[in-house]
Amino acid sequence: MKRRWRLGTVFVSGAAVLVLAGLAPGCGGGGPSGEPAGSAVPAVVSHDTLEIDWETDWDGAFERARGEKKFIVVDFYADWCVWCRRLDTTTYRNPEVVKFMSEKVIPVKMDVEARPGKALANRYGVDGLPTIVILSPEGEEIGRIPGYLRADDFLATVRKFVES
Repeated sequence: MKRRWRLGTVFVSGAAVLVLAGLAPGCGGGGPSGEPAGSAVPAVVSHDTLEIDWETDWDGAFERARGEKKFIVVDFYADWCVWCRRLDTTTYRNPEVVKFMSEKVIPVKMDVEARPGKALANRYGVDGLPTIVILSPEGEEIGRIPGYLRADDFLATVRKFVES
C-alpha cells in the first residue's frame, strides 16, 4: 500500500510538471524580428516538402538573372547559425515565400565559412548572420535584411525591394 502511494505521488507530480511546462511562456526577451517576449516561433511550419531551389553557383546565378531579368536574393548563412536554421525551417518553408522565391527572383545560398561565400560576405559587408542581400542582375545591392524575419515580414520586405 505504501509503495502504491509513492508511485501515485510520482505520477501526479510528473504530470503537474508537464502541464506547467506546457503553460509556461517561451524564452524571455524579444526575438530578432521584434516579436514580443514569450511569443513562440514554430520550429517547423509544415511537414510538406515545399522547398526553395537554391542556386549555389554565383556566376550561374547572375547569368540566369540577366537572362530572366530577375533580381537575386542571396542568403548568407553558416551551419552553426541558429537563426539561419530557423529561416530554413520556417520562413523558407512557407508556401507563399517558396512560390515568390521560385517565380520572381533567383535565390542563392552562400555559406560564409566556405568558398566563395567567405569572400562574397566580405565583399558585401556581411557582419552578422543571417544576412539576406538583394542584388540587381548586375550585382548592385538594392536591399538587405539583417537577421531573421517571419515569413510575412520577409515576403513584404523582399517584395518592397524587388517590385519597386
